[in-house]
Amino acid sequence: MFDSELKKRGLPVKSTTRHSVNQALRIGILFDGTDENDRKIIHKFKKQLTASGKEVRSLAFINNKLPLDNVDYNAYNLRDVNWYGIPTGEKVTQFIEKEFDVLIPVIHRMTLHFEYIIAAAKARLIIGPAVSHAERYFNLISEQNNDDNLENIIQELLSNVSKVVQP
Repeated sequence: MFDSELKKRGLPVKSTTRHSVNQALRIGILFDGTDENDRKIIHKFKKQLTASGKEVRSLAFINNKLPLDNVDYNAYNLRDVNWYGIPTGEKVTQFIEKEFDVLIPVIHRMTLHFEYIIAAAKARLIIGPAVSHAERYFNLISEQNNDDNLENIIQELLSNVSKVVQP
């Protein structure tokens, strides 16, 4: 059902055009924001990217069914994910429709809602950790040292990007 929904929506096949991360001006970050500490780490990462002249948008998944009325960042939760694992809602749609030079899913594991957003995203380059189904969507996969620390995942991603892309 999941794959047929992607095909039905006519989502484009990812481009094989080469892009430099250094030239990227529009960066999207997809992450699990259930843990407050992880949200702080992503906020710090966003500030670093913004300080270097990048336009950064993020979308957080919050693993609960509570109303998100008082949340001051773009987020969706279990209330926004249907039976098939497909996320809905204004914040999700805006994130999917935004054209990114680079999309960075900073995730510990691939879930159907993350997979759908990554597949539907209008990103030229997708860089992420080695999680299930990463090879289907990511242009660059960063091997992790079995570490769930979000700061370490980000540092490993950036380190691997710098090894591949010369300034």
